[in-house]
Amino acid sequence: MVVGVIKNMITGRKSTDKSREDMYDEEIAAFVNQEYESRKSERLPFELQWRLNIEFLNGNQFLDIDPTSVSIQEIPKMYWYQEREVFNQMATIYETRVAQLSRTIPMLKVRPASQDDGDISAARVSSSLLQSTWYEEDMDVIWDDLCAWTELTGTALIKNVWNKDKGRTVMIMRVPKEQQENKASNGDTEHASQLLEGEYEDVELKEGDMDVCVVSPFEFFPDNNFASSLKACHSVIHAKAYDIKDIEEIWGVKVEPEKVDVMTLQQMQAGLGGIGYSVGGYRGKSMQLKNHAIVKEYYERPTKKYPNGRFIVVANNKVLSLSELPYMIGDDGKRDFPFVLARSIKKPAQFWGGSVLERIIPIQRRYNALRNRKAEYLNLVAIGQWYEPEGSLDEDVELDNSPGNIIRYRQASGQPKPVEFPNLPASFENEIQTLLNEFTAISGVSELSRYSQAPSGVKSGVALSIANEQDNTRISNTASNLAQCIKLMGKQWLRLYRQFVKEPRVLRTVGRDRDVEVSDWTVSQLKSDDVIIENSSALAETPAQRRQMVFDMLTAGLFNKEETSPISNAAREKILEMLEYGNWEGSMMEMQRLQEQKAKRENMRFKQGQPIMINDYDDDVLHIEMHNRLRMSAEYEDILNSPQGTEIDQMLREHIEMHRQRIMMRQMEQLQQQIAAQQSQTTINGGKNQ
Repeated sequence: MVVGVIKNMITGRKSTDKSREDMYDEEIAAFVNQEYESRKSERLPFELQWRLNIEFLNGNQFLDIDPTSVSIQEIPKMYWYQEREVFNQMATIYETRVAQLSRTIPMLKVRPASQDDGDISAARVSSSLLQSTWYEEDMDVIWDDLCAWTELTGTALIKNVWNKDKGRTVMIMRVPKEQQENKASNGDTEHASQLLEGEYEDVELKEGDMDVCVVSPFEFFPDNNFASSLKACHSVIHAKAYDIKDIEEIWGVKVEPEKVDVMTLQQMQAGLGGIGYSVGGYRGKSMQLKNHAIVKEYYERPTKKYPNGRFIVVANNKVLSLSELPYMIGDDGKRDFPFVLARSIKKPAQFWGGSVLERIIPIQRRYNALRNRKAEYLNLVAIGQWYEPEGSLDEDVELDNSPGNIIRYRQASGQPKPVEFPNLPASFENEIQTLLNEFTAISGVSELSRYSQAPSGVKSGVALSIANEQDNTRISNTASNLAQCIKLMGKQWLRLYRQFVKEPRVLRTVGRDRDVEVSDWTVSQLKSDDVIIENSSALAETPAQRRQMVFDMLTAGLFNKEETSPISNAAREKILEMLEYGNWEGSMMEMQRLQEQKAKRENMRFKQGQPIMINDYDDDVLHIEMHNRLRMSAEYEDILNSPQGTEIDQMLREHIEMHRQRIMMRQMEQLQQQIAAQQSQTTINGGKNQ
């Protein structure tokens, strides 16, 4: 069996008989299962908080964590007429924060390793590759999911792996067809493969490509819940439920179904409302999936015992795969976990991040209680209560407030009177406003962001701008944490490409002029993995702020032509890059970029020893600059030492001299035109004087 062969390669053990191999499989599966169960129980307190966050977000807010049973339990009613309505402020806060974070898509870019033209060109290839991967993996959806999970539970992860079955088909091979037969009829699930003579099947060989997905914290199990980051973890487990048919399709091993619990909704047993409300509302409940098994992927860092780490895949006491840690995506080419950690709020000395939702749960409880007590008071005033003198009514007479009701009483005993209630104390309204202010202070989401209206008492534009800046400042911490996660993800992408891509590939990107650019790239061009986010500050900006920035740049003359602006094109490009609007200069500097690209193509032909003539549309000054940059590079020094170096240098000198001669000719023409214009003006002025 394949797993057995791989085991022998990793451990150096030889398979002497089948029973020993099966025993070793059982030991490995037992080890992973034991680690999984241990880490699951250690993570339970954090998981309960995540589940409570989800319940509160869904409106099930009369729940709490029971430390005795270590579970989430419903808080029972204190009396029959108790109001249990939910006034969900958390939902709007959560949706607003997710919308603010996900509205701007990060733009990954690679900085060159040096100012050398080769490194700059390689960095552009890497940047284009990251951009292409982003759209091919539909990262816009993954980005939205990442923002949603981090705001809901405080933590989420991105998993980056290499899928050999993705990408373009490079060839189709005809291989002998395998027939799978049951090994025995006594319940043994092992299979035997037999080659059928003369029968073949076509198998597509793919070039392989990236696979990216979001991993929820419910599926992830570190070895230490109080590690500060993934780097501080020695091993991790990613556990996910799969259909047993999918397990057989992916790993080629038949697995028996097992008990798999998932969360679903069930109707709550106790009533949510007060008077007139019975059973209603829903809460999370654990249910079992059929024909499923939990696939546990165990990742272990390199150690002295296992120099290349370990990667074990287990499902229902069966080993699906056993190998070295496959991904060399760490620093300096070291093997590392294919995960990137994202946290909404970092907590010192803790692996799991914090969420704004868990901070505002106490305020939401208080707010619900206050609004429900107010509703109970209004019910009391509307329905009313009565003073009934003893013996004034017959036993079969009941007092109620129904219209047209006739109340008969004994005059001698006294007349029943309704109870008069005082007005609702002003402290109710004051407390409600205080709680709303606390929602804003703790969540960092003001009324301006939630309701698109100015906060009470704020009327001036300056005050509104300050309120908006405060919202952006409070959410910028989370935006910065997500940006760090995306940058690490980009690094892993480039390192995975360097590890697994062996042949030249075709890269298709959309250029700044909206044309599809097709180019070839090789691993040798992926020199730098210094990934940055070009628009990182925009993650905490609103569209209105970005529009205002455009108007400010128009006023400053950044979009004027170079002839009418004191700012040169080079300085303008640098300013836009510093403002992180580098993707906007395309239409303004399109011609200059085209001239640079043409000059670079000429440089490539010169290096191959091909003579080139100048064209009437060449920008002579820019072409001279680009050709001289080639002459000053270290690469050109190597060319000069080659057998054709002298000839190439002579061709390049003559080409540059042709550009200079044309510049001088144009200057002479301009000078002659100026002299002719001055003479003409002098003749006209002389005629007027006569």
